[in-house]
Amino acid sequence: MTSNRRAVAKYSKKLSVTPPRMPARDDHLAQARHNAQFYAAVDKSAFKDWAITILFYTGLHYIDAFLAQRANLHPPIHKARDNMVTTVAELKPIAPDYFALKNGSFNARYMPPTKFTDKHVSDLETTHLARIKTEMSRYVAV
Repeated sequence: MTSNRRAVAKYSKKLSVTPPRMPARDDHLAQARHNAQFYAAVDKSAFKDWAITILFYTGLHYIDAFLAQRANLHPPIHKARDNMVTTVAELKPIAPDYFALKNGSFNARYMPPTKFTDKHVSDLETTHLARIKTEMSRYVAV
């Protein structure tokens, strides 16, 4: 059994695998696009904390679209997704980007008054989210 299959099998037991109606790949992609539209409309200088949080959840939905398409997986909690990002071969290359966005979002939400610069917000968008989007576009039509 490949390491990918072991990782999927290990976390499948903990994940919701399509009960009533879990979001499908296209649902996650639509949410990612919706989040990106909101990000474009936000005053990033005034609301850096929210801008970073939007970037994180945009990236999260690209990853969830991949997981939904690849193995009908729907991480119910962040920890399950975190583990998949570090163990599933297709996600490993973007793990540092995912965690940069996640950590920024966590700090924005739970560690006030964290001071973010305009450059930090821009780097999260143009480097980390861009890498997630590029890598996931190899597997799903982002």
